[in-house]
Amino acid sequence: MEFKIVYGNHGKDPFHIMDTLLLIKYSLQEIGHKADIQEQMTPGKANILMEYFTYDFIEAMKEIKEVPGTQFILVATEFLTGDTFNDFQQTDAVIQPQSHYDWSHFWRKRYKTFTLAQKMSTAIWHLASNQVPIYQNMFSSSSVFYLPHGYTDAFGRVVQVPWAHKDIDAIFTGTLTPHRLKVVECLKQNGINALAVKAVNSVVREDLVGRSKIGINLKQNESWLYPSNSRFHYHLSNRSIMLTEHCPESCDLNAYVTNASENNFTELCMQMIGKGDLQNLADDSYIQFREEMPMRVLMKDLIEQTFAV
Repeated sequence: MEFKIVYGNHGKDPFHIMDTLLLIKYSLQEIGHKADIQEQMTPGKANILMEYFTYDFIEAMKEIKEVPGTQFILVATEFLTGDTFNDFQQTDAVIQPQSHYDWSHFWRKRYKTFTLAQKMSTAIWHLASNQVPIYQNMFSSSSVFYLPHGYTDAFGRVVQVPWAHKDIDAIFTGTLTPHRLKVVECLKQNGINALAVKAVNSVVREDLVGRSKIGINLKQNESWLYPSNSRFHYHLSNRSIMLTEHCPESCDLNAYVTNASENNFTELCMQMIGKGDLQNLADDSYIQFREEMPMRVLMKDLIEQTFAV
């Protein structure tokens, strides 16, 4: 088959979004399909779309859908909460929004446009397995499947520098929420050279990760439930140690990363940094992940389920 992977209006270099799109592209190619990443949908083809839609994008979908052979698969990334996304009513919410996670109107709009898009879709692929039954219950007109984050040869791009040359103890890449900044500041106060960066281009990001002793996964806020399998996948694929804050929920990649228990993240991070060269541990996790979760097998199963007659 021929797939068009469309990132639409996510921006020109949205690195976490592009990680997911590259994973889809490389795994489809590994099993013999043609897969291209592009900004515009293609009439008559199977278009794989990220979920952030404008109303103009929805109108374009309606027009293209009229062309025979056109199909849409939606890649869903958000957590469904009633008639919106990500409305967890966390107790530590700030009065003045400090990140897009606090913009309730933003998530309501994303939910509304997603609802319109799914009515035209062949299937929904969700990045979180525990959201599949929830989405299936809400969007019964679409088939909903889990899109796993498995190993594919082409994904890893980071060159890990020799341990003696690593000048960053711990790195976080992603949206810088108040909770995340608080945790990073706590690490610094305990003598850890921790770095938190938001959106940087892929070359800079790869260099920073290669110079870092460990990568860290931090929750969006204190009451956030879910780990980031996308962040786990990036570090695993690039032979980088991943230490994650404790999250009440888990994903299939938790087995390959170091999991802090509740309230011991800083202590565990200090212990890990103090052990010295951890590259062998990172390599062992990488090899286990590569052998146990080959994406070519996982994607083959997903495609067969999606297009089953």
